[in-house]
Amino acid sequence: METYSYHIFYFPFKWELRGDENRLFTEQTDLERIPLNVHSFWKRMQYNPEERNASMDEVTIRERKELFGELQYYFDFVHPVLYDKKGEKNPIIFHFEREEPKSGNVEYHITVRDKENQIDRKYILQVDAINLNLYSTGVGILSFYLANRMESQKDEYSVRDINQFGRRIMPPHSNEFDANERGMLAKSIVITGLNGDAYLYLDFFDYKIVDEEPDSRGLSNAWEPAIFIDSLIEDLSSGMDVTPVIDDRMLVNCWYGNDELSKEIKNNEDFVFCDFWYKYIFVDNGKDTSCKNQEMKKDLLKKSTYQRWQEYGTLYGVTRYSLVALTDQGALDFIGMHMRTIYSRMFELIIVQRASVLRFSSEVTKVSCLSKGSRRQLAERISSLYKEYIRFVNQVYFRSVTAQDQGIEMYNMMMEQFLLSEKIKDLDDEIGELNQYVTLIIEQKRSENGEWLNKLAACFLPATVMTGVFGMNPFGECGGWSLLIQIGIILILSVVVLSLIHISEPTRPY
Repeated sequence: METYSYHIFYFPFKWELRGDENRLFTEQTDLERIPLNVHSFWKRMQYNPEERNASMDEVTIRERKELFGELQYYFDFVHPVLYDKKGEKNPIIFHFEREEPKSGNVEYHITVRDKENQIDRKYILQVDAINLNLYSTGVGILSFYLANRMESQKDEYSVRDINQFGRRIMPPHSNEFDANERGMLAKSIVITGLNGDAYLYLDFFDYKIVDEEPDSRGLSNAWEPAIFIDSLIEDLSSGMDVTPVIDDRMLVNCWYGNDELSKEIKNNEDFVFCDFWYKYIFVDNGKDTSCKNQEMKKDLLKKSTYQRWQEYGTLYGVTRYSLVALTDQGALDFIGMHMRTIYSRMFELIIVQRASVLRFSSEVTKVSCLSKGSRRQLAERISSLYKEYIRFVNQVYFRSVTAQDQGIEMYNMMMEQFLLSEKIKDLDDEIGELNQYVTLIIEQKRSENGEWLNKLAACFLPATVMTGVFGMNPFGECGGWSLLIQIGIILILSVVVLSLIHISEPTRPY
């Protein structure tokens, strides 16, 4: 069956284990501590370079070829964050896959309300894979690999609709409560063919402005993802609390094969400035573009378009929420495959980096609120956070991931669109200031301990002076009162010394 477009949706989230609020960040983000459900429909899939006896069916051969290509494409020091390697100590990633899509019977249904014609449009995509990656930075990504193989959905309008409505998993900031008035949120998204209760894998986005029933969704459910998102993640582990980490949309990776549009790309150098390309790259589905200033529109498109292969009829686009490619239909086996494999890895890595920065920033805010508690506990929390941040910078955040020219250029585009360099610098400043703060606290504690020792030494100063002046037993021949007299003199002198110390100390602004 012919594939007209391919869509990958990524849902980045923050994961936390219940009851871990007061634990060190190193413990909070320890992948080994995640309680996995015994009867889950997820299966952990690990890359095993020593494997020799794998079944050599057609699917396995294709997957192994694609994996070899990916491993060759990326530097070896990047592999630990891209692949769940068997036998890896202190792993960065746990990779899980659902088994059901391999049967070819799982579908992703998107129903959209056409306000103008007052009818429902339905889009059906075959689910090739559903993956779930958990990372040691405390974030995760749930991804859907969807193939558009229906001829009735091959037009550009349908492809844009699939991207726009298929990615939204909660109401946006606009008024999208009324299903008949929606312009950005689908009427429903349903995933069919998965094991378990079918109700768990759908959402009609039936939010209410006023909570009419105890279980109805309204203001109390803001910033909660669709039911099928929660259900899929909870099936892996019911001990995790999951929070969307970027916004109300999944991120989009899309390849679209259209011979006519590909010819236009070849023959028209200004194709990159047309309305279709703007709508495709920025995931717009309306009749008009979302930018009404021509100079700004051109500037946005220049920054977001990769034109290396324009004369071949191929364009790539990168924004902070999308990675797209437009080619002819014949490029599916090459560029379409690269979008599904190599560039999907690259895009997901960028998403992980951005999500991790937000996760660390959240933890900085949380730890900062502990300043009134135990100084030792605060120091341990900050030290643990700093340790994991250093690991993130060294093992997850890379300025370069490949030696391939196109890979270098596209990775740099992604980093620029996501403002990663700036965000990393800001995070570095936040954590650096926090680390300086705990250093100041430790030094203050040492200073206080030193002051206490000085005061203690001052208390024994009179005794030391008396011993030095009069010898070890100056009143030894003065009868039984000699000891009491010595003690009295020492106490009087000690009180005088401490009083003088107290008077000389400046008042502290506590």
